[in-house]
Amino acid sequence: MADVPPFAVRLTQTYHRAPYPSISPARPELLQTGRNVLVTGGSEGIGYEIAKAFLQASASKVVIIGRRAKQLQLATTSLAQEVRDAESRIEARPCDMSDPAEADRLWNELAARAMAIDVLILNAAAVPDDQTVLERGTEATWRDYNMNVRAQLHFAERFYKQTIPGYSKPKSLVHVSSLAIHNWHAAEAQATYGISKNAGALVLQRIAQDVGAEDMQIVTFNPGPNLTRAAREKGYTENAFFWNHPTLAGQFAVWAASSEARFLHGRFVWNEWDVDELKSGDIRKRIDEDESFLRIGVVGL
Repeated sequence: MADVPPFAVRLTQTYHRAPYPSISPARPELLQTGRNVLVTGGSEGIGYEIAKAFLQASASKVVIIGRRAKQLQLATTSLAQEVRDAESRIEARPCDMSDPAEADRLWNELAARAMAIDVLILNAAAVPDDQTVLERGTEATWRDYNMNVRAQLHFAERFYKQTIPGYSKPKSLVHVSSLAIHNWHAAEAQATYGISKNAGALVLQRIAQDVGAEDMQIVTFNPGPNLTRAAREKGYTENAFFWNHPTLAGQFAVWAASSEARFLHGRFVWNEWDVDELKSGDIRKRIDEDESFLRIGVVGL
């Protein structure tokens, strides 16, 4: 078993910090053949690994979006080198999803091409500077909410309301969240990160109560600690933390978009938790019977 960091929540006995066979994108049950995937913030870090995993799972098309065109082009080249036949299946589209006009332009262009998106990965997020709420102030805090709540809802709505002639396939929405939505000490220095990510997850949780999993399956997960560019820019190094293997979140996202994860519709999980234990035994029984389990609420009520 991999070393377990001191902050870990051990819902399952097995705690993963690297990929394992049950979430392998090569598993026939997890293949994404015939599905088009849109990954926000897909040019680097966790988003890049998610895009790579879906390409490995034989997705028909993987569209990665981000604000920086140069970084998107570098990602496209890198993915084509890492995954066989990826060059013809990867598409990069510059888009600042926090800008409503740019977001609408992207979805309108996809619709004009009759290109339906089957899987939406909401990965991009605003990560604020180290400040208290009052130090950050109302305007900056509202910008964090604009990205981490409004923009996520905007994409989820456009995804759900696609009007492609003849399109009726079930959809999967996977939301990359954070342990900061429930552990208020995890990102204590970045006070508005946890509260805005919490609100974004709650919006999707509410949508999942209104929309059936057979129509739009919604799973939210914590990707754990990853040594991304942003982490390095904050001064972290390889030996400074209990980093997960970079491909764990990517492969978990593929599993979360599959029918195997349907029982987690509207729930929040950690990608370190063993999916086979989640699917069976006492944990599965509680998921099936306790409607508030693994959902946002008030502790103690």
